[in-house]
Amino acid sequence: MSFHESMVIPSLYTEEEQRIIERWIQKAFSCHETDGVIDSNRVAEIALATAQTRLPKGIVISEDGSVSVGRKTWELSVPMRAGLIFPVHVFDIDWDDTHAGMSWPEVYYVTSLPGYHVCVVTISMHSGESYGYSDLSIGGFFNDDDSQKAEKTAGVIRTWWKHLHEKQRKPVWKAIMNTGLIDAETACRLREDEWNKVGSHDEVVP
Repeated sequence: MSFHESMVIPSLYTEEEQRIIERWIQKAFSCHETDGVIDSNRVAEIALATAQTRLPKGIVISEDGSVSVGRKTWELSVPMRAGLIFPVHVFDIDWDDTHAGMSWPEVYYVTSLPGYHVCVVTISMHSGESYGYSDLSIGGFFNDDDSQKAEKTAGVIRTWWKHLHEKQRKPVWKAIMNTGLIDAETACRLREDEWNKVGSHDEVVP
């Protein structure tokens, strides 16, 4: 069945959003390639529009001393979605706990997109310094059974961490800040499975 055979989709997403979501799905939910990052950001914004108040907010202090929030906000393009899309909190991690009073939080959510039968796994940071955007969809999966949501979400996150570790040579994240769908024990096991592999250049700190 093609995407547009569902009457749900045209009522919940603009034509542009449909093109973006479908292109992202056809690319196997990927944001690893440079040309996929823009779509991944847009998909993340579609998924997270109703959770913006729960996302990390960086504080920017200007030369004149004025303070502003370093995170953009966006409008829900189709108001009907507000009652149908519910991002589920997965966990929050801190990439750097080496400086007292400072942290580099990354917040994970998984969101089901009505009409497409897919779940989007997203990461959110307080700024776009790392990836060019504050929010990215790092992967997804077809959702036929909610009982498998946590397991499939963990699989997407493990694949993302593998990319960060092996391709971008990113050091291991340091701490769990909050938990949700996935508990701290599982998150730490996923971390150890990746960064403690034989030949790893950056082992998990005990």
